[in-house]
Amino acid sequence: MTRTPEDQGPGRRTTTVRAAMVLGMAALLAGCTAELREPRPFCDFAPIEEEARAGPSGPALLPKVPGSMTPMPLNAVNIIDPVIINKVMVQESRARRNETGTAQVWTRIANCTDFPQQVELRTHFLDEGQAPAEDASAWQRLMLPPKSIGTYRESSISTIRPAYYYVEMREGT
Repeated sequence: MTRTPEDQGPGRRTTTVRAAMVLGMAALLAGCTAELREPRPFCDFAPIEEEARAGPSGPALLPKVPGSMTPMPLNAVNIIDPVIINKVMVQESRARRNETGTAQVWTRIANCTDFPQQVELRTHFLDEGQAPAEDASAWQRLMLPPKSIGTYRESSISTIRPAYYYVEMREGT
């Protein structure tokens, strides 16, 4: 004869109900846990700090007197404002030729915070000897919503072929 929970008495029924509730809660929590993820982009600044300590691996602006200034990597972005150093991250920075023959630099910036960020960027175009090919561009403001990515673009004025560039970034005012 098969016994039902009612036949087993009130203690057995309570235990069965509790076990079902515990299993149900565990399944619910497991489902919720799978859904809880860190919003993207997630930024890890440790590798950037290690790379900065190692020094530039490519072309760089070097001081006239060795050791008097940190070499500044070319074809890169230099964050000149310590307020935003651990708030935004450069995801990518590249240059290409426009159809008009001028150079265009584009830089993708990630806002690593849960708050809107405002940054300003400008570009220096340099010739083969690392001399200015033209004046630095005007500062451009870039608004970055929380946990978002934005792109900055700047083109050279002249068609003189710059060999290098560097972008400066600061907090927007």
